[in-house]
Amino acid sequence: MKKLRYLLVFLILGTTCFSQDHEKLPTKPWKEIVEMNNDYQQITKWDNDIYVSLEGNYTAEDSITIGNILKKLDTLTETISIQFSKSEKPNFKIKFLDAVLKEGNSYTTSRFGYQGQGYSSCELYIYKIDEGDTDLDIRKSLESRIAKALVGGTFAYPLIEEKRNSIFNLMIALSNSKIPLNDEDKAIIEEVYKKGFEEKLAKAQNQFKDSVIKKIEEGRILRRDGSLWWVKNPVAIIFLPALILVLLGLFFIHKINKSINIKIKKDWLQFGIVAAIALLFADIIIVLYNYLYDLLTIPVEYQYTRIIIKDSILSTSLLLAILFPFLYLFRFIELKIQKTVKNLFAKTGLIFLSTGFLPFGCFLIFFFIFNNALSDQENYLFGKYQQNYLALSQVFLFLMAIASLRALIGYFIFKERNLMIENETKLANLRELKAKAELKSLQSQINPHFLYNSLNSIASLAPIDAQKTQKMAHSLSDLFKYSINRKDKKTSTVHDEVEMVKTYLDIEKIRFGDRLQFTVTVDKDLENHEIPLFLIQPLVENAVKHGISRNEGIGKIDLKIAKEQNEITIAVSDNGPDFPEGLLSGHGLQTVFDLLRLTYGDKATLNWTNTPEKMIIITIPESI
Repeated sequence: MKKLRYLLVFLILGTTCFSQDHEKLPTKPWKEIVEMNNDYQQITKWDNDIYVSLEGNYTAEDSITIGNILKKLDTLTETISIQFSKSEKPNFKIKFLDAVLKEGNSYTTSRFGYQGQGYSSCELYIYKIDEGDTDLDIRKSLESRIAKALVGGTFAYPLIEEKRNSIFNLMIALSNSKIPLNDEDKAIIEEVYKKGFEEKLAKAQNQFKDSVIKKIEEGRILRRDGSLWWVKNPVAIIFLPALILVLLGLFFIHKINKSINIKIKKDWLQFGIVAAIALLFADIIIVLYNYLYDLLTIPVEYQYTRIIIKDSILSTSLLLAILFPFLYLFRFIELKIQKTVKNLFAKTGLIFLSTGFLPFGCFLIFFFIFNNALSDQENYLFGKYQQNYLALSQVFLFLMAIASLRALIGYFIFKERNLMIENETKLANLRELKAKAELKSLQSQINPHFLYNSLNSIASLAPIDAQKTQKMAHSLSDLFKYSINRKDKKTSTVHDEVEMVKTYLDIEKIRFGDRLQFTVTVDKDLENHEIPLFLIQPLVENAVKHGISRNEGIGKIDLKIAKEQNEITIAVSDNGPDFPEGLLSGHGLQTVFDLLRLTYGDKATLNWTNTPEKMIIITIPESI
């Protein structure tokens, strides 16, 4: 029996809650309230009590009239009180003026406060300059003027249909409204200032969605002449200019990135500057897009609402500023993925997750934080989200589409990069094999060339001097022994190379006799230094063949090897005829040049001079 009682109580409470949740709001005044709270403006009210003061050229009758009006309006506002200021600081000033304000706000009402947070102060101007308006006429308009200052918002007139007379119709600048405050307008004010207004407004937005909100949108299009193609298809008109702006933005960002890359070497600083510039371009494009959309669709009489572009600038700038630090996070994650993950599919999958799910997770966090932080008055904006989370699903699908596209592009980029790395590795291996083959070929070219010259010398001496011929043959044998013992080596010490050169010069001295004189000077610190095999001998051989052999007098050859800072210089000079043009091709030194290129790249040089001394100079780095 007790369980049955609890069940009945539960059913009664549940039925009550269910009926409350599905309660239908009355058409009046809620349909008009929804119309006032349209896409172009929202209803704004006072959050604090109102204390009124009078200023300017007002009469005692004006004061009495306003006092009665305040008492009447105070009965309509449940959440705030309205009264004359006594000791409190006035926040609602009614100024009676004999001339139009020349500076500041010249409209009839100036209300101050942050939109969405309610009004905090107000100045209401009563101009006693309108033709035909007596003091009595002005006093009759005071009630509607003060009442209008309580609620910010107007009907979407003339977007729907012709409206009834109301203080919430559009008012023109300085005119003192003669529309009296009627019962229907009082009902609107009363509902706006009741407790729980924001929750009821969210329900009303949903209840009158088709009959009011949709009709406002249709009316807006019709007022722009719905037969015009660009009014029906504004996005199609804007697409091409937006695309051009995006491409121009990408072009300038690319140029800026190249310029910054030269001047700034810190990667993260480079990324931050480029990201900030990219977000600035995105902000400009979004704001211009909104502006063009409004220009194509908003009726002429509503063109003044384009001032909302300020809100677009502020909102998009704030959103992109919040996005900026997350770009660093995404960049960090992407670099980590590229460095640590080698598998192509795993890398593509992680890029998809970081582009899709990570931003969506951040969006969810911000969504719930802002949703909970919003005041009751703003919460109606998220009423639909709280009911069916349609916006979240749209954001999710949008991010997944971007993530899929980026993952697809990333897959081909990673694949192409892997192919490039693989090809570069193969080419590097081939270049190394080619370099080794060329080096061996050069070394093999030096030996036959030298052998040819030496055998000619032995042949010329054989019928003249057998002892010199024998000595020359032994020296030639020592040279071949040097070459054979270093068959598989690329380098030799300076000491061994110099000894080989001395042996060669001894052979040539037997041939030339006293006509050949030579000196060798080597820094002792360099004797054990490694240099390419057969680097010096061709230089000396060139001096003998093209210098001493053409000199009728005494020929002198000097070989100097010294260290200068971090470089080693090898200089061979002789007193033979000057070097002609085209030395490399005409004097057999191309093999030496190629040997330097293969060993040191562009870090070694080969130069020659005729003045003040005929000399060939090789400069090589201290280390290979």
